[in-house]
Amino acid sequence: MIKKQKNFEEAKRVSEIFDCLSSTIRLLIVCSLIDGEKSVGEIIDVTGTTKGNISQHLRILTDNDIITGRKEGNKIFYSIKDKRIKELITKVKKLFCADINL
Repeated sequence: MIKKQKNFEEAKRVSEIFDCLSSTIRLLIVCSLIDGEKSVGEIIDVTGTTKGNISQHLRILTDNDIITGRKEGNKIFYSIKDKRIKELITKVKKLFCADINL
């Protein structure tokens, strides 16, 4: 019974990650972070959306432990928190978005 519970909990966590990445903007954010950290301004440039909209998406990604922020002066730089997510997004980008330059 314990093994089934653990399997369920792990599957639930993966499901939450996919749910979080199902947003186009959030997927673009995470894809843009594959090559390293970016400031909010750089992320806005990649996504073409507003600072308010980006803030909401960054909060969701941070709350779900997908990305992390590092404050430097008056700027916050974001990066992918979990190397497994970076590997996953790298493979997805290679398979489906090879021609997209972020």
